[in-house]
Amino acid sequence: MCETWLWHLGGGFWMGVGCGQFRFRCRTFSVCFTNVVICRLVSSHPLGILFAMDTTAMDRRVANKVRVVMPTLSVGEATVKELRDRVQSTICGENQLAGIRAQALAELQRRTGTALTEVELRERGKKPRRRARLEVETARELEKLPETSKGLREGDISYGNARILADANQRGNIDEKELLGDARSQSPDKFAATVRKHEQQRSKDDGVSKLAHQRSRRYAKIRTAIEDGMTVLYGRFDPITGARIETALSKKMNELWQEEDPQNRATPGQRMADALALLLTRPGGNKDGSSQDVKLLVIAEYNTISQQLHNARLENGTPIPATELRRLACDAQILPAIFRGPSVPMDLGMARRKASATQRAALIARDRACIGCGAKADWCQSHHIIHWQDGGPTNLDNMCLLCSRCHHNVHDRDWQIEKTPTGAYRLRRPPTKRTRLPHPTYQQHRRTLHPAKQRK
Repeated sequence: MCETWLWHLGGGFWMGVGCGQFRFRCRTFSVCFTNVVICRLVSSHPLGILFAMDTTAMDRRVANKVRVVMPTLSVGEATVKELRDRVQSTICGENQLAGIRAQALAELQRRTGTALTEVELRERGKKPRRRARLEVETARELEKLPETSKGLREGDISYGNARILADANQRGNIDEKELLGDARSQSPDKFAATVRKHEQQRSKDDGVSKLAHQRSRRYAKIRTAIEDGMTVLYGRFDPITGARIETALSKKMNELWQEEDPQNRATPGQRMADALALLLTRPGGNKDGSSQDVKLLVIAEYNTISQQLHNARLENGTPIPATELRRLACDAQILPAIFRGPSVPMDLGMARRKASATQRAALIARDRACIGCGAKADWCQSHHIIHWQDGGPTNLDNMCLLCSRCHHNVHDRDWQIEKTPTGAYRLRRPPTKRTRLPHPTYQQHRRTLHPAKQRK
């Protein structure tokens, strides 16, 4: 594909040509004005080319404009591949534009100061105050990460991952080159966990000072909203305290969901509000006043030679210091069978259908979340890969975590569970789409409306 665009700028002309998969930069000067036009091809694709044009001109009508030029595509007639390609083109363009903007913000901040730069983003960029502040901070830190900035401008690294790297660099010393590969290939959620583990490994005190710093920043606030008089709660907690709170809330939310009328269910947000209110206002957290049993799952490897636990982490992968692990172990219920220790049997065979508490903990340690959609483990069920009715044993190798929706997909829509080369389980759609038979009442409805067609 090759296209040419022509702009008329203050008596002069600027012409750009885009062909195939390449990038170029050009500078032109208009005839009548002291204009400098800088154009970068920020994304090139057979289905779309995006241009970013920064113009410094006396003619303010064309100043600081960004033009997006893309061939017409009827999304209704496009194939799935064409739609995916177009989405990918726009994502790549967004990342590159974010890299160009970060460069400009860093330089603007150096010349005019942080406050005026934030005002520029809020007033001219129409960005909220908090987002403007975060974007300026990120731009400042990205100057210290040249390879990350380059990857962002080239569209190889997402702005979300670049921001995670910038935040980590602000907190302490990181190895940028070691993280670049993961920054290019991982989603922000997964990359954030990778960076946390990286920081833990490079920490001189096994993350003790980081945890202490997080705890020193704990914060909670309660206020009454002026607009409607409702009470608003807000809080920040260190990862371990936060995991305890989240575990208690998830357990209470699950109890409330089971008690609800299926025809009149609360929204997830309403259910969490109800769970929080019960935990705070009822003695012990339960309606009957009994104590709320909160179990915190901590995963660690045991070295049989040194007889020490190491690589301790929470269920979501957040690393914790060894000193904190020892403190938690004082009050913990130890499950040695998680790694097939001799104390507790992990394979129950056909003697029991439901997974034991120990097996459940082992499944969470292995799968971490629903293997289909990534829903939290607290909302998942222990599913038999070979159904128990068909002779499937209640063994760890024959079970996986599935949320309610993915569980229905397996039982009702023939979705398949398969094992990857790495040993992890994943959910796969059925290879062929089943034919859905019309409902009998629909056939009767057709005969009523079109009797002549039915006689033919």
